[in-house]
Amino acid sequence: MHRTSLVQVSGQLRYMNLPFSHIDIYHGFKFCLDSLGNDVDFDQMEEADIVKAQPPISQKAGCFDTVVVMVDSDCECTGLKGTRIGRLKVIFRLPQQVYGSVQPAWTKDPLAYVEWYAPLKPAAEDYYELYTVKKPLLSLDGSLPGRVISLSSIRQTCQLVPNFGRTVPIDWTSDNVLDKCDSFLLNCFTSKYAYQTLW
Repeated sequence: MHRTSLVQVSGQLRYMNLPFSHIDIYHGFKFCLDSLGNDVDFDQMEEADIVKAQPPISQKAGCFDTVVVMVDSDCECTGLKGTRIGRLKVIFRLPQQVYGSVQPAWTKDPLAYVEWYAPLKPAAEDYYELYTVKKPLLSLDGSLPGRVISLSSIRQTCQLVPNFGRTVPIDWTSDNVLDKCDSFLLNCFTSKYAYQTLW
């Protein structure tokens, strides 16, 4: 969707009765990463990325992956210019009956809702040579800023390492650290692909 279309649709939604009562929700998707065109064996299969947005079920904690989202036309398959880090919360598709009753700006593609982290600084931190990723200020209602995006604008997953400081809070676990920690380092060493793209 074009930016102007998003603004128009957002304004219209406040006063629109949507012609459906449910949407299709997905808990994950798998996609092939962009080829970087360097030192890849011809026999090697395309590298795949798996993204999850799974709510908690019974005693099992939820899993909401962090992702690199293309937000600008200047974005490329390497580097972080034109991207933003977000946390994927929902993957969904609008029902078929919606398309005949709303504005043409609505897409038929799968969609996702992401909660944003604060925009990245232009350069990595000198000490770690890694980018710092921070949570933004909460909205007046206590929620994190977010946006509905096309699923195809997710370029890749990413790993955020907690910026612990001098001590590690004892209540932090792998299940809740993304909720409790406010500052992270963007890990570019999780794979060769991440090393070549997250700079």
